[in-house]
Amino acid sequence: MSKTRDLINAHLYPVLATFTVIYGSIQIAPIAQQARYFNRCVEAAPKGINTARAVMFCHGRPAMPNKASRELKL
Repeated sequence: MSKTRDLINAHLYPVLATFTVIYGSIQIAPIAQQARYFNRCVEAAPKGINTARAVMFCHGRPAMPNKASRELKL
């Protein structure tokens, strides 16, 4: 029994750990790519626009309603 446990500890756990790291990185790659595109969009905003409006634009909202614009004036 001890020999079997030693074999599992020596071989199976490292293989499972490697598989888990590779699978996790594959799963998170699209999220990282989306974040890179979003950051580029915010950085490419015109210099006269504040960061909040640039973020809204990159999320797909072209402008704020007038009432919200007055309340959130930065």
